[in-house]
Amino acid sequence: MGSVVSFQEHKRLKDWEVEKKLLHTLSMEDMVYASEKHLIPACGDFQFRHSFLEEICMDVAIETFIFSAKRGMSMARTGKQPDKAADEEQMKQRASELKTFMIDWIQDEHMNRGQIANGAEAYVQHWWQVGFKTGENRGQLRL
Repeated sequence: MGSVVSFQEHKRLKDWEVEKKLLHTLSMEDMVYASEKHLIPACGDFQFRHSFLEEICMDVAIETFIFSAKRGMSMARTGKQPDKAADEEQMKQRASELKTFMIDWIQDEHMNRGQIANGAEAYVQHWWQVGFKTGENRGQLRL
């Protein structure tokens, strides 16, 4: 009689290794530059740099980067185009979460909510594109 073997632990370890390799391609300078370009102009008088809000924005950048990089790697391996509607929904959800968090954290009656929403969308889209391109390149190198 044979025994049943689960490959979930192996898959989780493999995913962890892929994520670590992807994170090595990210630099802190790139994350700071993206936040300065897209988010700081929307924050008004709020001291964004070295705040808790900056850390949350970097977490969103990392999550978005890894998710889209995995999508890019998958697309490069299979040759199938990703589901654009699902990707756009993911980006909208992440941008909405970031926008909501920024508005709740800053709590300034003079802030421009539309500018924060546009900044959050541009920030998420930037990291989505960077991640997807990185994953696509890594996936093509593996082939």
